[in-house]
Amino acid sequence: MIRLTRAQLQPIGIDIGQDSIKMMQLEVTGNTLSVAAAARQSFPSEVRDHADLRMPLAVEMIRQMYRQNGFKGKNAVLAMPREVLHAKNLRLPPMPLADLTAAVQFEARNIFPFESDQAQIHVLPAGDVRQGADLKQEVIVLAARHDEISAFLERIHLCGLEISSLDAEPLALYRTIDRFIRRREDEQEVHVLVDVGWQRSNVLIGKGREINFFKPMDIGGKQLHEAVSRKLGITMDEARALRRRQAECVDPAAPRDPVRQAVVDATRPTMEELAREVSMCLRYYSVTFRGHRPNKVRLTGGESCDNLLQGVLSTALTIPVEIGRPLYSVDTSRMRPADRRGTMCEWALAFGLSLRMTNGTYAPRDGTPRDPNAPRPDLGVSNAEVIDLGRELREISPEAPKEPSAEERRGGKPVTVGGLVASNGMEARHA
Repeated sequence: MIRLTRAQLQPIGIDIGQDSIKMMQLEVTGNTLSVAAAARQSFPSEVRDHADLRMPLAVEMIRQMYRQNGFKGKNAVLAMPREVLHAKNLRLPPMPLADLTAAVQFEARNIFPFESDQAQIHVLPAGDVRQGADLKQEVIVLAARHDEISAFLERIHLCGLEISSLDAEPLALYRTIDRFIRRREDEQEVHVLVDVGWQRSNVLIGKGREINFFKPMDIGGKQLHEAVSRKLGITMDEARALRRRQAECVDPAAPRDPVRQAVVDATRPTMEELAREVSMCLRYYSVTFRGHRPNKVRLTGGESCDNLLQGVLSTALTIPVEIGRPLYSVDTSRMRPADRRGTMCEWALAFGLSLRMTNGTYAPRDGTPRDPNAPRPDLGVSNAEVIDLGRELREISPEAPKEPSAEERRGGKPVTVGGLVASNGMEARHA
């Protein structure tokens, strides 16, 4: 008997960033994923730093992108705006889940700049840690005010779409890794994601399906563009275009021209600051969560496809750094050629949002791990050649100081609770 597998369209994942909007809709056929529709559009430079101008324009842009790019259905999944989502870590004595949510609700009154009864408070148990001789339970607390959630939803409803759920950005990003966890040994692997956006970067560390660590930091592409703009006396848009061209230079043997040297000199302090922050995060994880250690760092986000940034991080950290490939093993043939060039790491958040309602792993069928030193078909270089680039950067700049590198298991379908949601394979606890 021949069994026909019916394709299932997923909700549209919408990433409203400060620099651009990205929309992606997935199609699930059996154990395979394909992109049914995708689109992205940049904001004009004059509205990027003004939320009161950016959000009304975003409504019109989403309407236009929906009409012109073959999206189907009205269901959509969005991430809470970065500026309204607050995250804190707490250490509490081990306790049952019911008591944990009540304890977090009580503690939230002292850790957030608003009353806890005026916000959605959610808990992600991060794991057991040792504090001296005592055993503690570390939790990540996510919160967003009711009035800010309502204001955001009122604007988005003007797009004509139905909001299936609101997601938290770290959960959507980690979902791009969660889909590969199939075997028991996969559940012991430690993953590190550094998502570099326009104005902010996120560091995520998790073991298996669980997020153990999350830290946002105000370092992003905007600061790098501003540094080049000041150094060379050009506009922000010109600096951005110049950095994009320089980032495409992946040949370590290429002659060093003065412009490239100026870009390296201008951006190096900001990149090294980011490297120090990531190094401290790895050190904190290593001290706090004993056991397995990460074996690499993945870069994602719209500003991460920069081999100079990868080289600087490689010289500062004690584990390899690679540019992530969130859509690895996904059929992207229906995307526009301009949108599926390179590693596609800028699509990580939109892809994670579009995975929100799925419950499969969708890893490559043969299960064969990729050789990290094999030539990359999208870049034409291997990770070994990136290390050579790191050596080149070390020669033209002082080496950044190095830092030492660093319960319940939750599974099943994602659960929507209140205004925020949990990632695929993780259940957020509503306090």
